[in-house]
Amino acid sequence: MRRIKKVSVTRYIITYLIGLILAVSFLMTLFVNVLADRVIYYDIQSTLVREMARNSRNVHYEDGIVKPDEDFQYEDDGMFFQILGERGNLLLGESPKGKEFAEENISQRLRMLEADEGEYYIIDRVNRTLTQAAGDIIYNRCIIKKQNIDSKYQFVKYISYASIPVFLLLVLAAGLVMSRKIAEPLKQMSKTAESIGKEGELSRRMEYGGRITELGILAATNNRMLERVEDMFENQKRFSSDVAHELRTPIAVLLAQCEYAKEYVNTKEEFDEAINVLYRQTQKANLVISQLLNLNRLGNGRITLDIEDADLDEMICSICDEIEFKEKGSVQFELELSGAKAELDIGLMYILLQNIIQNAVKYSAVPTKVRIETKCSEKETVVKVTDYGCGIKEEDLPHIFDPFYRVEKSRNSEGFGLGLSLADRIAKIHGGKITVESVWGEGSTFTLTL
Repeated sequence: MRRIKKVSVTRYIITYLIGLILAVSFLMTLFVNVLADRVIYYDIQSTLVREMARNSRNVHYEDGIVKPDEDFQYEDDGMFFQILGERGNLLLGESPKGKEFAEENISQRLRMLEADEGEYYIIDRVNRTLTQAAGDIIYNRCIIKKQNIDSKYQFVKYISYASIPVFLLLVLAAGLVMSRKIAEPLKQMSKTAESIGKEGELSRRMEYGGRITELGILAATNNRMLERVEDMFENQKRFSSDVAHELRTPIAVLLAQCEYAKEYVNTKEEFDEAINVLYRQTQKANLVISQLLNLNRLGNGRITLDIEDADLDEMICSICDEIEFKEKGSVQFELELSGAKAELDIGLMYILLQNIIQNAVKYSAVPTKVRIETKCSEKETVVKVTDYGCGIKEEDLPHIFDPFYRVEKSRNSEGFGLGLSLADRIAKIHGGKITVESVWGEGSTFTLTL
């Protein structure tokens, strides 16, 4: 693979701009050369025709002879004027010294002829007034030495050539200024990013107040990325702290119980009680670790879904029966099931339903009553779980799916704050979502949509 040489924005722009300028210079030189020659040709022709027409007004036809008026000029500013007959014979006028142009063929196009003293431009036009008066075609002719008229136009041509490098230098200067306007904000953004990386100040943001839209978008995009990185970093810190907190308690109890048993347990009853305490705390720690592993696997996409047709109503009934048996009839479920079925991973969906139903039971008011309803259509399957407990405050709603997040004091403190987070991730990997509606003091409704 060919290695690409890295260059700065300014150098990149200037390099390509210089190449473009050289190409444009060549094209402009060619264009000016061709265009200037054409413009000069048509301008000389227009000038000669105009002067010839002006001077021909000072000629009249009388008694079969072409006669000049007092204002007729035989020569003016290097231009020689002639009146010719139909066969090119000279009726009136003068020729430049060194050549008689009267014998030249008639042509109404501008042409160039050579003489002893140099080259001459010559052009003919029909004199309509004299032709009408004489009954035969009579021509006007204008002759001028090429050197005399070219000198006026060559100056303009040279000015055109000289303006090309000036114009291109201005373009190059403008390109340099523009490249700096682009490069400076990019350098500033790079410094900010490097500073954030070295100092770890994730709260810093990139600033750009210029007029270039793309740079503004780049700064805004980087700032959004920094916000996400900062949120992820804060979540990771909080997550690590919460994991340490949740595991510290059962491990501390395990250590304390082991020390107590080692020193003070003498009878079988005391030993059995100590073993039971160790077992419960080990189960608690194991549950935290298992849920953390599940969260990690779901978040990293390391779980392969075993999709199959499933009866959600049957799964809900099974979970409710299990909870009722465990709670010994202290929980009342109101079920309004509509035969909901879906294609999903039964094992993961069972965990999801179990978590949101147990969450509703845990935070319901006494006597405990939970309403569960299902709806099924061609487009989606919906499961709603409603409790009539203390509800959730508005400021807590955006965080209830965060790992280890638990609403303080007003709600039961049992659990680890991982169940809803796990349920939310299971819903998402199935292409679904869980939403929450809650009124503080009245209860909450969790809605699973697949």
